Amino acid sequence: MESLALAAAIIVAPAMFGGPLSLLISFWKPTNISKFRRVFIYSLSSLSTLVGLFLIFENISSGARNVGILGIATGLTAIWRVRKYSSL
Repeated sequence: MESLALAAAIIVAPAMFGGPLSLLISFWKPTNISKFRRVFIYSLSSLSTLVGLFLIFENISSGARNVGILGIATGLTAIWRVRKYSSL
């Protein structure tokens, strides 16, 4: 039973924490984004978006769907912010 809880936590964690974390990192000094930070934000946001899509389309529960929507919204917002400020 503990391995099932661990598997569920591993599946949900990127959408629940990856998107908001990448959005938080994109707010810190947005005009001075290094290449390492940009790659980190892109990878974390895309992982969060993919896991969020998985959670939405699998029809697991409404809570998982909400976590998926949160992951997609924050991940795409972080990518948008990086693209917006990296052109300056």
